[in-house]
Amino acid sequence: MARFTVLERILVPTYDDPDQMTPGTVEFDHENCTGCSLCVQACPADSISFKDKKPYLRPPGENQCVACADCVAICPRDAVRLTSGYRFTQYFKTIDQRELRRPRLCADERPKNALPEG
Repeated sequence: MARFTVLERILVPTYDDPDQMTPGTVEFDHENCTGCSLCVQACPADSISFKDKKPYLRPPGENQCVACADCVAICPRDAVRLTSGYRFTQYFKTIDQRELRRPRLCADERPKNALPEG
């Protein structure tokens, strides 16, 4: 930070300030969920918790979802849906993420033996 100006130091976002950083969000279809917990294991931000064999997004303050959609891609039942991307304000510019979609193969393109069904 030694080379930042005073203004730049003020504008650099604080990662735990919800006014400056908005984490991504996912929704879970608990009717289709089998409780395999693959989404919990795949989440690099540890933003998904598991309770009563069902996944839940951690509450605000604990949710650090970066909207990578790894949980969406790994779910064998398509029970996870990415609903919003990670957003920055002030100093950092959010890159246009276009439409939110799966990072890997779509469900109908996934080989039948790729993941167990439950």
